Amino acid sequence: MPEKRTEALLVTPLPPMKTGLATYAVRVLENTSGFVNWTVAYTDGSDPDSLPSSVKSIPLARLREDDLPSARIFQIGNSVHCFPVVQALYKFSGTALFHETVIHHMLRHCYLESDTPEDYRRELLFCYGPAAKKVEKDLSDGNIPAVQYDRKLKQYPLIGRAVHASHSAVCLNPYAASILKGSYPDDRILTIGHPLSPLPELEVLSKPFPLSFGMIGTNHHGRNLDKIVEAVELLRIDYPDAGLVLIGGDYPEELPQWVVRTGRLEEPEYQSWIRTLDYVFDVRYPTCGETSGSLLEAMRAGIPSIVTATGSFNNIPSDAVIRVPPDSIVQGICAAVRLLESRPELRNSLCRNGARYAADTGSVVRLEADWKRVLQLAGKLSSNYSAADNSHSSSPAWREPPDGFVRDINTKPVSWKFTGKAELEGPQSCSGAMVTAWGEGTAGSVELKSEPEVINLDGRIVHFIGNGWVSNVIWK
Repeated sequence: MPEKRTEALLVTPLPPMKTGLATYAVRVLENTSGFVNWTVAYTDGSDPDSLPSSVKSIPLARLREDDLPSARIFQIGNSVHCFPVVQALYKFSGTALFHETVIHHMLRHCYLESDTPEDYRRELLFCYGPAAKKVEKDLSDGNIPAVQYDRKLKQYPLIGRAVHASHSAVCLNPYAASILKGSYPDDRILTIGHPLSPLPELEVLSKPFPLSFGMIGTNHHGRNLDKIVEAVELLRIDYPDAGLVLIGGDYPEELPQWVVRTGRLEEPEYQSWIRTLDYVFDVRYPTCGETSGSLLEAMRAGIPSIVTATGSFNNIPSDAVIRVPPDSIVQGICAAVRLLESRPELRNSLCRNGARYAADTGSVVRLEADWKRVLQLAGKLSSNYSAADNSHSSSPAWREPPDGFVRDINTKPVSWKFTGKAELEGPQSCSGAMVTAWGEGTAGSVELKSEPEVINLDGRIVHFIGNGWVSNVIWK
C-alpha cells in the first residue's frame, strides 16, 4: 500500500521575482514533490510555470480559509516581495520560515509606499509599546546617511507580529534560531540547511584579472562595498594586476576602472563567473540573521572565502572560512589575503573544507530530511488550528476588524468600533468570551457602560447592538 502523501501549502514569491526566496522555493519544491502534495500560493509578479508540473498553484490574492491544509509554511524575508506573504501569515497563521530575522526595511517601505502609515505605526506599537513614537521619530530624520539609516532599521527588527502570528518557526542557521528561541517553545523551532541547485553545464570563462577578488549577490548597504573597494585598492599596491569583480545586481556605476560589474545573471552564467574568482569577500555587517546563499555557492566552487565574524558566519566551521573583525574590515581583508597568498597549503585546505561544508549543508539528502521535519512540525501544530485560534486573544491593535467593525486608532488602546449591529465569532472550541467593551448599547444581554469594562459572556458568537468600542476579546 503506497505511503500517504502529506498535503501542504507554501506561501511564497516565485521566479522571476528578484529575491533569493523565489529560487529557494523552486529548489525545495523540485526535491520534495515526490512525497508532498504541494499547493503554492504565489505573490503578484510570480510565474507559476516555474513550478514542477505536479505542484498545484493559486494566486495568493485568491487564497481562502477553505484552501488551507493543516501544514502551511510562509516564506518570510526582508524583501518587498515578502510583504503579501507576511500579511497572509497575519490572516491565516502557520509555520514561519524566516530567511531573515529583521523585516523592518520591508514593512516600513511597503506600508509607507501604500500610504498606510497607521498600519506601520501599529507594527511599531505592537513591538515597542510606549517606545514606538521614539522609534518612529528616530527613523524619520531625513538627514540620516543611507548606511546609518540601514543600521538603525536593523536595531529595530520589527518581527514581533510575524512571530506572534506563527505557531512555529524554521530558521536557516543556528544564529537566527538563537534570536527567536525565546519566542517559541523549544519543540516549535527548527534549524535546517540551505539547499543548492545542481550545477548546470558551465562555460569556462577567462579570468578578468590575473588576481580576481570578488563579491557575489545583490548589493545593499549592509554588504560594505565601500570597504571592499578600499581593501582591494590597498592590495593592488602589492598585487598591481589584481581587480574586483562584482557578480550580481544593484552595484553603482561610479567605480574604479579595475572593477568589473556583471549585472544580474542567469544561473549558468552566474556559476561560470563565480569560478573566475581567486577570492570572495562577504563582509556584511550588521546582518539581518540571513544565511548567504551566494557565499555557499562560492564555497562549493572551492573559492577561498573571507567573511565578517558576525551573524550566521560564526556558525561556519573555522577551517572553512577566514573571519575578520566587523570593526576592522579593510585591514582584515588585506591581512587575510596576504596570509593565504604566502601559504598556499593553508589556502588549499580552506578551499577543500569550504567545499565540503557547502556540499553538505546544500545537499539534496539533507534537504529531503530537513523538509520532512518541517512538514511534521507544521502539520502537527496546525491540526484543527485556524487564524482565529492563533491566539485565544483578539487584539484590535493588530488584528483586522471583522465584518461590522472598523478600527479606531484614536482610542487608547486601539479598538474596533461598531455602529448598529455587529458580531464576533470565536473558534469552534470555545464556549464563551471575556470582552472589554464600552459605549451605548449592549454586548450580548449586558448594557455597555461609558468606560471600558470586562464583560463575561457565554456562547461562541457575541452580538453587539448600538454604538460602541471593543478593545480586547479573550475566548474561553
